[in-house]
Formats: sequence, structure tokens, C-alpha cells
Amino acid sequence: KISGHVWAESIFDTRQTVNARENDVLLYPAKEILDANGKDINAKSSFNMLNIHSRARLKITAPKFLNAKVSGLLEGDFVGSANDKIGLFRLRHAMVKLNWAKSELLAGQYWHPMFTTDVYPQIVSWGAAVPFFPLQRSAQLRYSYGATSNSKFSIAASTQLDFKSNGPNGASTEYMRNAAMPELNATYVLGLKSNFLIGANIGFKTLKPQLSYTVDALTYKSEESIGSYHLNLFSKIKMDKTAVRLGTIYGQNLYDFVMIGGYGVSGVNSNGEAKYTNLTTGTYWFDFDSGFIGKKITLGIFAGYTKNYGADNPITGAVYARGTDIDYSYRVSPRIIYGVGNVKFRFEVSHDTAAYGTPDTNYKVQNTNNVSNTRFVFATTLHF
Repeated sequence: KISGHVWAESIFDTRQTVNARENDVLLYPAKEILDANGKDINAKSSFNMLNIHSRARLKITAPKFLNAKVSGLLEGDFVGSANDKIGLFRLRHAMVKLNWAKSELLAGQYWHPMFTTDVYPQIVSWGAAVPFFPLQRSAQLRYSYGATSNSKFSIAASTQLDFKSNGPNGASTEYMRNAAMPELNATYVLGLKSNFLIGANIGFKTLKPQLSYTVDALTYKSEESIGSYHLNLFSKIKMDKTAVRLGTIYGQNLYDFVMIGGYGVSGVNSNGEAKYTNLTTGTYWFDFDSGFIGKKITLGIFAGYTKNYGADNPITGAVYARGTDIDYSYRVSPRIIYGVGNVKFRFEVSHDTAAYGTPDTNYKVQNTNNVSNTRFVFATTLHF
């Protein structure tokens, strides 16, 4: 089965932002940079029109294998795998599923277990509401079991592709590959068939930032690595045409989820090699939507807050992180969607504020100054 959509959007920002894909994926407002006259260089509006989220999808079914129903998904869009590849066709999903009566095996690239497909923000803007909600697709092997049709427990092993961790050589998959250990996740969801759903995800990943290090002009094999964990709690409440979704995330080194945080050098070990410490991040989000007039009109609002809780130990060297000079950031974005069937008009206003300041040795940010941006998004979509 062939499906997909054509997506045409227009974006206006009241100031410069920290973003991806030519300002399409918004993270937070850019900090103040003052010129010689004391004027903020980043206090300048911007406008763009994009169609890169147009998408094609193949859903595949096949004869039974090992007495399981077989299905597959192959999907791509034109976002590109990096900023310099925008407009090029890229792989989004490529996976095969085997379904038995109470269990499922998924193999291939799909949403990372932290991106909970049962509960996620229904915003108009692209980017899954980063940095308040995680955005990542990953190659994985995931096994799910449901004792009843109302619950599901999953375990998964995954690696990285487009969504990479940061390190001495920039954002790269090499740090997880050289750790020789996939990221491990466990997820439990209860209430799949009811009006009240609740779930949790917990994960752990290991990175090896470097293979060698140098002391006194001599090179040695590296022994240090860094492990980090994350926890995601989420819920959904449905009432007739209305749905409430909410969640909270607490974790270390969330850089690869396009969230603030990462890790840094906290000193050296007895051999003179760099040791590492994680930066911890917390996020809290809420999403509400309701349909009116036979679902021709949908009104909704998203609100998110993210907080930088700093590093476990003082950082004395390099930092491989995002938003290290931000104490907190929040977003409020109401939306309206009009249309039924294949064509819809979507409009959203997103107000973002980031508190910029100076990090101390534990990268807890002090003496903050709030900077705000308001984004207006209008999108016309055709689904097929």
C-alpha cells in the first residue's frame, strides 16, 4: 500500500533561533549578541517557506513466517540527514514486524523507544516538540509482549544513525559503535484499549569518546567510557472528542534526542586519561486537543518546560553538550486545524523563552536573562 502526504508550510519568527534544517525544526530562541552600539544582533525576524516534510510510504504485507503475521514499512522524506543535505531524499523508517497472538518482533529502523508512539504531542510544527520531547529514529531489535490486549511490555536494543551523540570528533555514531554495546530500553504501557493510558520507559547507553589519548607526546590506548540513563513517564486521557497527553523525562546525556544536555571532561584518571561526567536534564510537557463541528475543526495547545540540572561532577575540560548556557526553557503553542479527509489547513503560534546565563563548574547556570521568540506556522497538507 502506497501512502504519504504533501506538506507545504510557511514560518515566521520574531527573532533568530537555534534550529535545524534552515529554521524548520525549532529548539529555542538564540541568545542576545550585542553590537558596538549595544543592539541585539539576533533581534531580527525571519521568514521561510518549506516543503521538505512531504513524504512517501510503503506498507507491506507478506505470507506468514514462523506462524506469525508479517508486515513491513519503508518510508522517506526530503528533510535530508544533515543541514547540508536538506532537500535530499532520506530514510525515515525501514523495518519488518512479525506478529504472533500476544507478542511482536520488530527489526529495522523505527521510532526510538523513548519516542512513545502511543503518547506524543500533536503539534503542527515539525520536530516533535524538541527539546521538550525526544526526537530520534534508530536501528533496533525490539520484542514486545502483551499478556492482555490492554497492556504491552517491550525490550529493545538500538544503535544510532541520523540522531548522533556528541564527542571529541563532533556529532557521530562512532562513540556508540566503539563502545561495542547497543543502547538498551524497556517500556511498559497499560491501558491501550481504554480511555486512560499510562506508561514508562527506561534506558541506558554507553559511549566511548576516544580510542587513544596522548600524555607527554606518547600515545596510549583509551580505557575510559561513559554510561548514562534516561526515564520517560507518560499518560493519555481520552474523553469523547477530547484528548489530554502529558509526560515527564529525566535523564543524562540527552544530546542524541535533540534535547539540551550532554557530557563533559571531569578530570583525568591515574594514567592521565580524561574522565567524563554527565549533564542531567528534566522536561515536563502537556498537550490538549479537542474536535468541533464534526471534527472539521480541531483546537489544541501544547506547553513544555525543560530544565538544566547540571553535571554530576565539576567539569574541568571540554564539554560535548547542547544548551550549556541555558538554565531553563519553556514553550506555549496553541493551534487550530481545519479540514476533513485528505486536505487540511493547520495554524500554530509558538511562544518560546530561554533563560541564558553563565554556567558554574557543575554547569548549573547562574545570573540568567530571558530571551523570547514567537513563531507563526501555517501549513497546507494533502494526504494520500
